[in-house]
Amino acid sequence: MEKCKICKNECTSNDVPPDFNNKAIDCSLCGKYLMEECLYDDFTLDESKLYLVSSWIREKNDELEKTGSNNYPLINGKKLDEILKLRKKSIQEKFDLMMESLNISQKVDNLLMARCWVKNESEFENLFQKSIDLEYVKGKVSGMSDRTYTVHGLTFDGLEYIESLEQPNKSSKRIFVAFNFEDNMISIFDSHVREAIEELGFIYTVVNQDSSSYNRAISDEIIATLKSCKILIADFTNQRNSVYFEAGFAMGMGIPIIWTCHEDHIEELSFDTRQFPHIVWKDGEDLQQQIMNRIRVIV
Repeated sequence: MEKCKICKNECTSNDVPPDFNNKAIDCSLCGKYLMEECLYDDFTLDESKLYLVSSWIREKNDELEKTGSNNYPLINGKKLDEILKLRKKSIQEKFDLMMESLNISQKVDNLLMARCWVKNESEFENLFQKSIDLEYVKGKVSGMSDRTYTVHGLTFDGLEYIESLEQPNKSSKRIFVAFNFEDNMISIFDSHVREAIEELGFIYTVVNQDSSSYNRAISDEIIATLKSCKILIADFTNQRNSVYFEAGFAMGMGIPIIWTCHEDHIEELSFDTRQFPHIVWKDGEDLQQQIMNRIRVIV
């Protein structure tokens, strides 16, 4: 039996016909993935970064299992660089992933640790012990050199916490606004839409090239900010591509979306978004009033 070059667990591998440029790996921990032959032959990576690749593959396999797809992830030089540049998950995000996993299966093993994106067992032990201290999990950690994690069940508080994860950013005061940054649109959104949001006690939040700090990629800034927002206002006037991306990401996160479009552009909407009820507006004052009404319904 071979060893996976990423996680060092048992795996099988074979060439992928017809061009044989990739290796097909079936790993007991990472799951199934393809690796470019030239990368596979000379694969080396700092030990401290291997968990990022393993957890990414495991996450992709879990997603594919839900959809029934067999289009397994391909690791080549470019994809490896992308994975290593991903924003590191916060300790809270790792804790939430652990709680969600324990709600599905109370078996604690290396597979669970990979799903939590933990760097090592010591980091996982801290997460697990925290769940016990908070009385979310009935369980214990035992053993000296070889740790054993025992779960007897989730408590009422633990189940309530998991349920709260399905309601993103419940206490957030931020409302993310995505639109086409043309001068006339900026004038309308920075005045009328901002006023609507702030009058209801929320924070008007926009990410563009000017507001993005330092040299961080603007897409990273958008994702990080979206994750902390209570509502997304997505305006499709002039068909800005990034608005479709932001709306799709918010949908995946379960963040409520207020769909808007100027009346002169409503016929240009993508087929994928026509199914959603859009606020069709004619001027700034009209948009302001309709947005205020919709926010009140959501909150």
